[in-house]
Amino acid sequence: MIQPSGLPPQSLYRLQAPIKNYAWGSRTLLAELTGSAPSQTPQAEMWFGTHPTTPTLVEDGTALADIADLPYLVKLLAAEQPLSIQAHPGKDLARIGFEAENAAGIPLDHPQRTYKDANHKPEMLIALSNFTAMAGFRDPADSSETFRQLGTLVNDADLASLLGTMADQLAEGNIQGVFGQLVDPDGPFWEVEGFTRAIFTAVADSGTTDPYLRNALAAARIHHDDPGALVALLMHLIELAPGQALFVPSGTIHAYVSGLGLEVMATSDNVIRGGLTVKHIDVAELEKVVSYTPANPPIIEPSVRTIDDVVVTRFTPPVTDFALTRYDLPPNTSLTITAVTPHIAVGTSGTGALSSGCETVEVTPGVGIFAPGHGGSLDLSTGGTGVTMFIASQP
Repeated sequence: MIQPSGLPPQSLYRLQAPIKNYAWGSRTLLAELTGSAPSQTPQAEMWFGTHPTTPTLVEDGTALADIADLPYLVKLLAAEQPLSIQAHPGKDLARIGFEAENAAGIPLDHPQRTYKDANHKPEMLIALSNFTAMAGFRDPADSSETFRQLGTLVNDADLASLLGTMADQLAEGNIQGVFGQLVDPDGPFWEVEGFTRAIFTAVADSGTTDPYLRNALAAARIHHDDPGALVALLMHLIELAPGQALFVPSGTIHAYVSGLGLEVMATSDNVIRGGLTVKHIDVAELEKVVSYTPANPPIIEPSVRTIDDVVVTRFTPPVTDFALTRYDLPPNTSLTITAVTPHIAVGTSGTGALSSGCETVEVTPGVGIFAPGHGGSLDLSTGGTGVTMFIASQP
């Protein structure tokens, strides 16, 4: 723990979370969660943490980073359009990349900067609404069939031949080769303007109901000439119901598509992009980071127990940086939670109160609270309505 000079220690701090206004965000999802009017610009993320690029403040304007140094970062994420196709580095690559860009004198806020820190960024998302995501590579045999189907839809012989060649490579298990062609700015789909647009015009005209093709078509309508829409065909398409969780390890290719979710991750802002974005794309670093081994969708199965009518759902991903617990309290109930380490609590529905010692903070949707943990316990209670609150901590 860090305690700035002159600031008396507290057992609870109400947080002022900065909001990131990215193009893929929603004007309504975060507003509806917090009971606010729709925003004028897309709101994408609310940050609760100590990362230096986007500091969270406590009520008196002090940066949370002046009070604590947290290994995890919590976000509320609202997506109305697909995020960039991306992966996050492991610790070794993050350190090497961060030091190299520092040595090159690239400012942290420069648009061509790739590494914002020296940390890895495994992350877990819990759906608060129906949520669509792409994560991890599919079985290449399945992707091969999708590319063959795509080849039958286009009328251009050269395009059909190129798609057929990629289908053959995938049938041989060569995910890396196909992925590299699609994200490489010197690859075949970048050489002639309109190639990607022609492919997805054919998909739209076909009226196909294939979910992978429909998802890729939706991305192509936003990013018209970006072969990243074809990368979507290599990844698992995942539909999460509210309460389900997705874990994305370092090196896993992924892109969230739509919905409202709560994320917890290692404290890092290292995002290496490969498509479906107007931001910096770094193919060389992406190919160092990405794992090309196909795997099942990385769904996290929580443990669930009931304590005095309170449902306690524990999400424990295979990392030491963070874990997450969801507390669902019916009306007029209370629960004491052990908190001997720093915690960040975020309300997502209903109204309640979080108390520690003589301090109490009202819990409402979108409100974040930092508990340093030196008080030893937290008391969560409700009145006439129930409440749902997530608490992030180290395992």
